[in-house]
Amino acid sequence: MYKLRKMLIFGLAALVFPQAAYGAQIEPQDTPLPRVVIGDATIPLDSEFSILIDANTGHIIHGVNIHERAYPASMKKVMTALLLLESGLDMSTPVIHSHDAIATVMPWHSGLAEPEESLTLYEALHAIMLASANDTSNAIAEFMGGNADNFARMMTQRAHQLGAVNTNFTNAHGLWEEGHFTTAYDTALILREALSHEKFRRVIATQRFVIPPCANYEEYRIIYNTNRMIFPTSQYFSPDITGGKTGFTNNSRHTLASHGQRGDLQLISVIMSAEQRDMMYTDTQMLMDYGFAQFAPHTAFAARDFEHTLDLVQRSGEGVLVIGEIDVFAEGDVVLSLPLGFETDSITTQIHLPDRIVAPIAENFVVGRVSLEHNGSVLAETLLFSAQAGYQLSPRDLAALFPGGGAADYGYYGAGGGLFAQGGIFLNAALITVGTLVFAFVVHRYLQFTRRARRRRSLGKYRGYRGYSGPYRPSARDLKFKYRYK
Repeated sequence: MYKLRKMLIFGLAALVFPQAAYGAQIEPQDTPLPRVVIGDATIPLDSEFSILIDANTGHIIHGVNIHERAYPASMKKVMTALLLLESGLDMSTPVIHSHDAIATVMPWHSGLAEPEESLTLYEALHAIMLASANDTSNAIAEFMGGNADNFARMMTQRAHQLGAVNTNFTNAHGLWEEGHFTTAYDTALILREALSHEKFRRVIATQRFVIPPCANYEEYRIIYNTNRMIFPTSQYFSPDITGGKTGFTNNSRHTLASHGQRGDLQLISVIMSAEQRDMMYTDTQMLMDYGFAQFAPHTAFAARDFEHTLDLVQRSGEGVLVIGEIDVFAEGDVVLSLPLGFETDSITTQIHLPDRIVAPIAENFVVGRVSLEHNGSVLAETLLFSAQAGYQLSPRDLAALFPGGGAADYGYYGAGGGLFAQGGIFLNAALITVGTLVFAFVVHRYLQFTRRARRRRSLGKYRGYRGYSGPYRPSARDLKFKYRYK
């Protein structure tokens, strides 16, 4: 009975909602793309974990222990900053430093704010990314998440959405805690997403920032960037490095996530577990030098050269009719960082599009994607969108467009359109009526059956039934029901 009821319900759903089996729109992928290591070289690095990726596409150029768990230290403040920027909050909004926000990170607090004193979100963003202010990170966590633990869960959830699935955050500042870990690969993914915000790029490139006086501070508070690679006077200065985030704890040792650019080529490097501070800088420089010397940008897909149209169709009582066309455009160019001398002909372009689109459809709706592949691995993708909206036609407009009637002469007929596309309006109406009656009959019988079952259970206390516990005289109605269904 249960299986029959399920079959009838799904059958009725197929009658009433045939679009469930036809013309499904293509949505963006939620899962991260598989990445491929194109480079193949041994670089003498001192750090235990490292990675170099193409900032544009995310594919891996070089890596060592990229998926092994390690402690990020203050590099995790990149995720704190990312959530702040994605919130869309006004940067002039004050954020209060509570007693707990400061006390829980003592003695590793910044001293930029006293208890119950506030900084603007703009000042707080510079404080965590330049001075690596642990107390300010806690203040942001309490402001955005209600408390530090809830904000840590928000950080972990966002990391997993980006594909950083080997990451678990337990605080917003990066000081060591049990169960707090990430990987070099995951950190590169998080930094890549943060770099999509222009404000983040400007902040990490800032050498010096001034916080104006307030009630508890009569003088200006000057903070400096802890990343020495952006200072021309530093021995670690690199003109290719545009910014990054440093970190250190006794458990994590020295860590550094960096962004570099030379011409059109943009790279991201992550160094973790470097024993000495100078090692994280020299390893970063070696990775960047390797990437810039051995790789060059190559436009594997040009959006301006892509031209495609899709048939716009509409279901009617006579079938599926082609009522127009929808132009399709690509989101943007795909630029790959490839080794010098790489055979670009080995990269294949795969266009994933349906044969047709069912009206209505909105403008700038995702209808497909273009993927660039090499040896079966996806190097990069770009989305395809509808260039204009497509609307359904009224019965009068359909009659004017197809004066002779009959979908078979004017477009697709019955090709996966459900039962609606296989007959006239009277057949459709009959099918809906029969399906509705059958569905109502099944529901009625089911309710009747459950009602009788409850009645039988309630009669279990009478003599001859399990659970009889003493003299009891049932009513005449109960006895009638009992002997009828015993």
